[in-house]
Amino acid sequence: MMGFGAPATMNVSYAPSVQNYQPGKSFYMALHANFTAPWHAYWKNPGTVGECMTAELTAPEGFEVKGPFWQVPHKHEGVLGVAYTYENAVVVWEVTPAADAPEKAVFTMTASAQSCSDEGCNPPETQTVTVELTTGEGTPNPVWAAEEKKVEVLGDSPTTITATQQGNTVSLSFTAEPGLESAYFFSADNSISPTAAQTLTANGNGSYTLTLTRNDNSDGMYPVMDETMVGKPLTRLEGMLVYGDKHSTVNTEVTAAPAPATEPTGGGIPDGIGMLCVSLFIGGLILNLMPCVFPVIGLKVMSFVQMGGGSRSKVFAHSMVFVLGVLVSFWIISLLMIVFSNLATLAEVPWTQWLSTLWNDAGSSTRSWAEWMQNPWIVYIILLLLTVLAMSMYGVFEIGAGITGAGQGVQNKEGHLGSFFQGFFVTVVATPCSAPFLGAAMPAAMALPGVWMTVALTFMALGLSFPYIVLGIFPALVRLLPQPGEWMESLKQGLSFLLFAAAGWMLYVYLAFWPASESTATMWVYMALVVFCSAFWVYGRWCTPFRPVRTRIIGYLVALILAGAGFWGARPYAPSENQIEWVEWSPEAMKEALEDEERPVYVDFTAKWCATCQMNKKVAYTDEVYAAMEAGNVLLMRADKTAPNKAIDAEMRKLKRSSVPVNALYLPGKEPMVTSELLTPDYLLDFLKENLPAEEED
Repeated sequence: MMGFGAPATMNVSYAPSVQNYQPGKSFYMALHANFTAPWHAYWKNPGTVGECMTAELTAPEGFEVKGPFWQVPHKHEGVLGVAYTYENAVVVWEVTPAADAPEKAVFTMTASAQSCSDEGCNPPETQTVTVELTTGEGTPNPVWAAEEKKVEVLGDSPTTITATQQGNTVSLSFTAEPGLESAYFFSADNSISPTAAQTLTANGNGSYTLTLTRNDNSDGMYPVMDETMVGKPLTRLEGMLVYGDKHSTVNTEVTAAPAPATEPTGGGIPDGIGMLCVSLFIGGLILNLMPCVFPVIGLKVMSFVQMGGGSRSKVFAHSMVFVLGVLVSFWIISLLMIVFSNLATLAEVPWTQWLSTLWNDAGSSTRSWAEWMQNPWIVYIILLLLTVLAMSMYGVFEIGAGITGAGQGVQNKEGHLGSFFQGFFVTVVATPCSAPFLGAAMPAAMALPGVWMTVALTFMALGLSFPYIVLGIFPALVRLLPQPGEWMESLKQGLSFLLFAAAGWMLYVYLAFWPASESTATMWVYMALVVFCSAFWVYGRWCTPFRPVRTRIIGYLVALILAGAGFWGARPYAPSENQIEWVEWSPEAMKEALEDEERPVYVDFTAKWCATCQMNKKVAYTDEVYAAMEAGNVLLMRADKTAPNKAIDAEMRKLKRSSVPVNALYLPGKEPMVTSELLTPDYLLDFLKENLPAEEED
């Protein structure tokens, strides 16, 4: 990869469509950006991860500018993935001089692009060119004829385009000359997968359909630009359709395709369902090794033998009824998920349509894992659940003991009813142990349409039931089961680290919802999570059954207070209505604000290892303080000296300070004023009122 000292790989030039312009008559300005081989730049949608090319035309007063209009990109497939690129880019603007346009005008065109090759990428480059034109008869520029076919607005071929969506498939219908052999759609926002094949179908009479695959944002190499639409029906399709030697701009609404009458569930077999079912089966099977499940396998099978009176057929019947209990519990879970995700639809239709609504499961889109992961509260709850389950598996406290005894009365019934409820409650007992094995597969299963979600969860139930099926057929194999012992507790504690790792990843996702300027606030998230975890340590230490009642009551209260405080302290970020963005401090930026803009500057000299600094940020900067800063047009700057910084040290010496925290207010033409080290909202409000210039009354 080239460094910052690498030579430029982009060469920018220009070509106007006229040698002089005529007032009231439109003309075009083209910017060329040529890249040295083997480098290329990215279209306004890079396709893969990358920085798109930008272009801007600045015209003097008296000219109306439309654009930019982009040349058709190339589909580039390299070691860095599939991208939409330019080797030689052409960007065009339409310029219309007013009737009173000046006799001479200077136009400035600026292009910025990141050039990449299969070996890596360069830092972004920016180049500017200027064009000077004068009034005249609008004489055509002889070089312009070669430009017309290169650019979207000039080479645009009009055609009727419609788009429909069914499931994950988008169909683009259009008309063209008969005999068309190829077409490709470049999505402007990456809502269409760049890596999926696009299939062209001829419908006859010059009508064609291009079948596209929706980008589900699951591959980090090909992010969707508008993440708020992930998991929701596509409403608009924007981009460029290239067919044969022509191309057309696409900006059309997307309608839902009617579901085929022969497929009431709205689609065929989902992709990857087979592998998902296998994963869930294995996960359910491994659940039997957990300390909350394994010890009961032999006991349950022996109870089948006793109830069957030694008859192999009766023992098998009891084991099958037990398995049915497990399956029914999973089916109930599936039904509840389908019902709750379709509540809004059920409220709008008559009760006679409820069954068909649940069968079609239109609410399956709301169970999208990608959409869930865009909600900070859902990510936060998952983070807390993973943390709590990990601590339980490690042995900080125990969960599931009370659940194990739930329904003991019906479990103890003799006959097939007792076997059924024993199987039913095994699912409940196994639930706290499921996360290490099903963390990835379960969300994928829940996002499936209802019928297929039920099928997937059935395979998990069969995995959990498999030992009982085998031992029900061959009960003598019970004596071959390893004896419960310390190895099971060691296994459980070892597996807890998988959950701690999952919680760490979820914390990384959760902190992405916090703006970069709030890095200090995220430190309080860590501290609050520690408080939240300590609540469960208190629960496991002082709330166990062998503790005196008084000790348990105190333990419950302390645990509840700590859990509540930790939950509140680490809750999702809620920006203040009046909060102003902090910018990074530099001597040049501060000088520009003070001298060129004549604007007050407030600088927070801080460091991440400075506890007083962090406390000031947490306590002092309230809505009222930010409102006062905004009213005084104060520029907030943060000088972070967590790492050594000679410029910050030099500025602090001017303030006669040697260590942080230091907070100073700079006014144009005046000496800076330094605050006290400990800040409160009242102190800052008084400080600003005393030192900021009073607002002039109208």
